[in-house]
Amino acid sequence: MKKGFSLLESLLGFLIFSLIILGSLEFFGTVQTVFFRLQSSQENRQAAWVALERIRTDFVLAGQGLVRPMRLGLINGVDREGETWILVRANRVAKLTADLLSGRTEMNVTDAGPDSAGRTLCLFDEAKGETAVIQAAGDGILTLATPLRFDYRAAETQVIILQKISIYLDASKGVLRRKSDGASAQPLLEEVQAFTLGFDPASCLALAQISLASAPEEFYEIQILAKNAALGKAG
Repeated sequence: MKKGFSLLESLLGFLIFSLIILGSLEFFGTVQTVFFRLQSSQENRQAAWVALERIRTDFVLAGQGLVRPMRLGLINGVDREGETWILVRANRVAKLTADLLSGRTEMNVTDAGPDSAGRTLCLFDEAKGETAVIQAAGDGILTLATPLRFDYRAAETQVIILQKISIYLDASKGVLRRKSDGASAQPLLEEVQAFTLGFDPASCLALAQISLASAPEEFYEIQILAKNAALGKAG
């Protein structure tokens, strides 16, 4: 007749089994921690590259539809104000329906929707031009914040309503932000340790670089040719 396990043997077996279970739980807990850390790191990398691609798109589009104004020296497709980069492109083309005299603050145009208010326009002919902020818009009339400096003939003048994109680092919050005209700035990337952006006006080449707070020793960078801005320098 077989004997059963003694109390001591049962307790010892239970202890060994418990140690194995506890060791397994600790192991799987460590694996889970490493997995989530790697997953978070991968997501941060993807977010950084997405932000850089958004910046690339804005730089490539900077100066689009503005070749003549750039050559006249009225607009820079890529500009900088302090730590904020300003990227300008054509948003909408309007047409004068009447000649303009210098000193006027109202102009009759086609396609003058109320959403034009607050934007900047550029009007120009073959020899001259200027920019002005649109104070109000509606019923085919644009009201400017400042008087016109020159006379313009409707048949010879082009009117372009601009779109301005601003990109800057909100360093106090570690957030890279993107702002379109008068809209509120939207986060492009969070948990940013550093953001640098260099631009060479002669070659129209930009270099954007980002590092994240989660891995400040790693850098993500992208080189961009602002091709539309470059067209404004040709000829």
